[in-house]
Amino acid sequence: MKRAFATIVIGCLILTLNLSTATAAVKPGTTCKKLGQISASAGIKYTCIKSGKKFVWGKGVGTKSTSPTAPASSSPSSGSTPTTSCPTPLIQTPVDLSKVTSILYPGQERGGNYKAHGGFGFDNATDNLVTVTIPLNGKVNRVVRYREMGEIQYLFEFDGDCGVSFRFDHLRKLTPKFEAIVNAFPIKEDTRTDLVSPPVAVKVGEVIATEVGFLKNVSVDFGVYDMRQKNEASKDPAWASAHSQYPADSYGICWLNSLPQADSLVVKALPSRDGSKSGQTSDYCK
Repeated sequence: MKRAFATIVIGCLILTLNLSTATAAVKPGTTCKKLGQISASAGIKYTCIKSGKKFVWGKGVGTKSTSPTAPASSSPSSGSTPTTSCPTPLIQTPVDLSKVTSILYPGQERGGNYKAHGGFGFDNATDNLVTVTIPLNGKVNRVVRYREMGEIQYLFEFDGDCGVSFRFDHLRKLTPKFEAIVNAFPIKEDTRTDLVSPPVAVKVGEVIATEVGFLKNVSVDFGVYDMRQKNEASKDPAWASAHSQYPADSYGICWLNSLPQADSLVVKALPSRDGSKSGQTSDYCK
């Protein structure tokens, strides 16, 4: 909604050298040989990740003009014109924090790719029953339903009415309204999104999903992008150059700071789901 997410090194030359020149078709979930191995095919980059005790190909990430990790509004000029001022706090918490056990931080490298989005982990869950609600008034503008590890997942991207975009990925079971939207499109093997036309209005607090994640990995990705202005990270020329293929990276924000105050304190006290890898390191959260 899973816009995996070899470390991205500043400089396009080094990134290019890390990309495999393999042209054989890669299918997410099938076996690969070496952790971190990368294969690029038909404009999609696939990374070899560890799933249980096996090495398998992760979901594809666009390397050309489209990016599964980027919201549809990749720049302020291409997004919708804000129709209202943003609320304070900016967003309402989209999940029940009493069930959350860990946080994925936005603006960090994970799974061999840079992730402008973060997420919520439910490591103690015995089922996938997690209710997800809309955090900000807006419109659904892009969606995809795709197959990963043999399971169907849903990714939704939204334009907020006040110029702030947001997205969810790894939704597992949708409510009827949102299921009808995404079922108009075919199931894919990667996370390239489809345009919803006309966009569908959503209201804060509206339930979008009642289950998230995979059978043995319960989590939901969540990203917020302030399309009204670029973030502080993008002001570093080297960083901006390294992220030039993915404009949305320059608008991602530390949404942990944008929740209601009490909830913000709770999420900041939770451990990082990425553990000893990227941990709480973030280009957005300082």
